[in-house]
Amino acid sequence: MALKKAKSGKTGELHENLDEIIDDIQETNKDIDEIQEDVDEIQEDVEEIQSDVKEIKKSQKSLLKRMSSRLVPDEFAWDDLAQQIVGAMILSTPLAVTQEVWILSQQLDLIRLFAIIAITLIFDILLIYHTKYQLVKEQKILSFIPLRLLSLLIVSYTSAALMLWIFGVIGYEITEPFGILKLVIFVGLFANIGAGTADMLK
Repeated sequence: MALKKAKSGKTGELHENLDEIIDDIQETNKDIDEIQEDVDEIQEDVEEIQSDVKEIKKSQKSLLKRMSSRLVPDEFAWDDLAQQIVGAMILSTPLAVTQEVWILSQQLDLIRLFAIIAITLIFDILLIYHTKYQLVKEQKILSFIPLRLLSLLIVSYTSAALMLWIFGVIGYEITEPFGILKLVIFVGLFANIGAGTADMLK
């Protein structure tokens, strides 16, 4: 009888130990589930951080591009020349076919003619050196003539003369050389404004 009681006592202890082990395993499983949930949350946070970092990198690149375009001087190139030609044509074409412009230009005396040339030069100088639309690298011809200034003047007067000749104003309406010069200088002022304005566009 005593042996049976001892055996049953050991069996009971084993059952109790087994129940405790099962309880521990269940608690461990709960802890593992909780840890897994925490890991999943951390992974989501990491993914969000990664996406934020990517967005920050993109914004940094665009910001660097903007800053470099402002810090690196803009060199005069063919696209600038093309913009000048387009701007000069836009403003000189309507004036080339206006009879009032022809008549008014012929009435100009030398003082007013030189005043128009001075206004044209002042406009170009202010445009090149004192506007903040773009940073321009200084390029000169013969070490003292700014390339952009020279191109503005050539494009303006050439465009004005070309349009006036194409429309038959030069050669038909006005044939006197000094009269032609006055008309080209007069229309060239507006062509110059158009060329300079177009040149400042990026």
